[in-house]
Amino acid sequence: MRYRQVSTDYRAQVHVLEMLTLFWLFFMSATFVLQLQIPDPISSSSDGQLQLAAEDAFAQEMGTSAIDHENHTNAFSETLSEGSLNLACDSLLTSLPDPVQGNCWIANNEGDLARFGQGSTPFGRTMSVHRLVVDGGDVWTVTLQVWYVGGGTNA
Repeated sequence: MRYRQVSTDYRAQVHVLEMLTLFWLFFMSATFVLQLQIPDPISSSSDGQLQLAAEDAFAQEMGTSAIDHENHTNAFSETLSEGSLNLACDSLLTSLPDPVQGNCWIANNEGDLARFGQGSTPFGRTMSVHRLVVDGGDVWTVTLQVWYVGGGTNA
């Protein structure tokens, strides 16, 4: 009987290890890709709801009659003209609905926008709604930056 001589060539073993490694990499890559959770795109209705919330806050504040109605068009413009910018912004921010928070920015005439009132740090997507308020020869640029509480969408 003849016995086969055991080969000392280890190339076959290396190829087996390479194939096992490649299979493991492929399997782990596929597992990773399958576990990815890609969020759904934010709908345009979400942006529309944020815009409506800010516009409603503006409408509510600008719809109030001024105390000095001969010199001011509404209570909001009267508050701006008196220099109570924090009070004006706080009234806008409290007019936002519960799931919406915001920041208020104001500029007078050609000045830079500055933040006033009780604001907070936005989480997630924000939307800015701008209004020009003309009163007593001054032009006020008022911007409401709004977002949903928690950064999620309400749509």
